[in-house]
Amino acid sequence: MADETRRLAAFAAGLVHEVIPATARARALDLIVDQIGVQLGCSDLPWARQVRDAYRCSGGTAEATVVRYGDRLPVIPAAFINSTFGHSFEFDDGNPLIHGHLGAELIPALMAVAERDHIPGRDFLTALVAAYEVRGHIGWALSPGMMEHGGPQYSTTCGPFGVAAGVAKLLGLGAEGICNALGIAGGYSGGLMQYDHGGGSVKRIYTAIAAASGMQAAQLAQAGITGPEEILEGARGLLKIHCPDYRPERLVADLGEKWTIELTRFKPYCCCGGIHPAIDGLAKLVSEHKLKAEVIESVEVSYAMGFHDHAAITAPHDLLGMQFSTSYSLALTVLTGRNTPGVYTMEALADPRVAAFAAKVTVRGDAELTRLFEGRQPARVRVRTTSGEIVEELVAHAKGSPGAPLTSDEIDEKFRSQAVDILGVRRSDELLRVLRHVDELEDMAALPAMLIAGQK
Repeated sequence: MADETRRLAAFAAGLVHEVIPATARARALDLIVDQIGVQLGCSDLPWARQVRDAYRCSGGTAEATVVRYGDRLPVIPAAFINSTFGHSFEFDDGNPLIHGHLGAELIPALMAVAERDHIPGRDFLTALVAAYEVRGHIGWALSPGMMEHGGPQYSTTCGPFGVAAGVAKLLGLGAEGICNALGIAGGYSGGLMQYDHGGGSVKRIYTAIAAASGMQAAQLAQAGITGPEEILEGARGLLKIHCPDYRPERLVADLGEKWTIELTRFKPYCCCGGIHPAIDGLAKLVSEHKLKAEVIESVEVSYAMGFHDHAAITAPHDLLGMQFSTSYSLALTVLTGRNTPGVYTMEALADPRVAAFAAKVTVRGDAELTRLFEGRQPARVRVRTTSGEIVEELVAHAKGSPGAPLTSDEIDEKFRSQAVDILGVRRSDELLRVLRHVDELEDMAALPAMLIAGQK
């Protein structure tokens, strides 16, 4: 051990805008655009409305704004609601190296505090990158062992630490304060992954749990509460408890030299990110070999170990389960040609044609894929036709992943697809322009008014 927690805290405290590489800043702006678009587009889903209803009636000082609706709430419930919006339909970002959904973990919390405290956009963006790197290195240190073990879930386990570091930086707590915030965040870390077997809408709030927990940790540190030393690397710390491979060196390896934010994956499909390479693989086989659903006898999908059990629900009973079902997602790929929000519906879930094709799909783990593609989420798709022909495709880089990234223009188009119905074309384009230059804002409190639905 080499005081990895303290070194992470010192990095976060000392990071300044000027030393962040242009590539990392650009990806941070992509992350903001993507996350705000998803918050807007998913803000009216049933569970999103339920969370808003549960938290907006709690009262308290008007400090931060709820996206789309304009409710003014204390920073923690506002961030909780917005984070739920941003993670409500498995359409938000991921990262194949560090896992979880950092945009929805970090951005709602940091935006709420930046709005309340009138933080300049430049400082907000710097805190976001600092928080991402702290959270990223923690997730990397737990990977792939925690995933192979079956959890706990990465956003609820690692997210509170990243949020705590970023909020503490915005609060000006310095390295010691950030270290205490990290220590306190350890008391909030955890979260079971049974949703990837049993469904349930509670998974929609997992990033919100991270956002609220990290904010509380930072505020408690500001008030003078202290945390234990070595919360990450210690004998009873995060890594020893949750990961069979104890690798504390990853907490600080290449810190400030290689940037995990540059590995952000942006989703073109609204389902579990591990399914995306299988979608790409099957779509390519269907296109190249002109395959129709009726001539496909079976589909075998191989994933790296751990991921095979994360996306293998065979009989989903709700939309969350459908989004974590390789078989149902691939049925949509073949039958509709899309895996976008409009096709993941209760009607599709009840469609006998979808169920019939899903029954042709099997999922397995492949240790070779684990060995060859660490830090990535590959899939091998093998199709057998009714005539006995066998075709297969290996996808190491799904569309939107670091190896096949979406461009900023494609992310902008995704944003428009989510925002235009709510804000209209003119306001969506103006918001997009501001988000693309958020580090030039003098006061982040000027941004929330642009996120509220109204006259288009």
